Amino acid sequence: MDINQLYKLYINDVYRYLLSLSRDQSLAEDLTQDTFMKAYGALEKSPPKAMKSWLLKIAYHTFIDYVRRNKKMDIEEPGYFLNIKTGASAEEEVQKKIDKEELYTRLDQLKEVQKLAILLCDLKGYTYQQAAAALSLNENTLKSHIFRGRAKLKQLYKKGSDGDE
Repeated sequence: MDINQLYKLYINDVYRYLLSLSRDQSLAEDLTQDTFMKAYGALEKSPPKAMKSWLLKIAYHTFIDYVRRNKKMDIEEPGYFLNIKTGASAEEEVQKKIDKEELYTRLDQLKEVQKLAILLCDLKGYTYQQAAAALSLNENTLKSHIFRGRAKLKQLYKKGSDGDE
C-alpha cells in the first residue's frame, strides 16, 4: 500500500483522533500532516500489518511530541461540532455545552492514559483492540485503565453533586 492510498483511507480517522486530543482544529490539521509525513518516512522501512493502529500510534506520538515542545498548551473547544443544528432550544444547547465542558474538565483530572483510553473507547467508539494498539498497551491493561478511569469519573461527578447541595 502506498502513502496516497493510506492517506485516502485513514485521513478522517487520524484527524478526528488528533482533534479529540488537541481540541483545536488547526492544530489537529497540522499534526495530521506531520503524522502522514512520519508515516511516509517509515512506510518503506517496515510496513505494518495493522495500518490504522499504526497510524494512530504515530499520531499519538506526534501529539505528545508537540505537547512536550510547547509545554503551555491552551485547550480550546473544537467549534462545538461545527455548529450542528439539532432543533434543540438555546437553553438545551447551552446545557449540552456546559455538560461537555464539565466532562472534559473531569477527564483532565484523570491520569493521562486513563483519559486517552476513555476518549478512544467511550467517546470515539474505537474497539479495545484498536485503542490498545494506538496507545501501545496490552488489551487487558487498557481495560483496567478504562475501568479505573470510569470509577474515578463517577467519584468526581458524585463529589461535584455533593458540593452543589
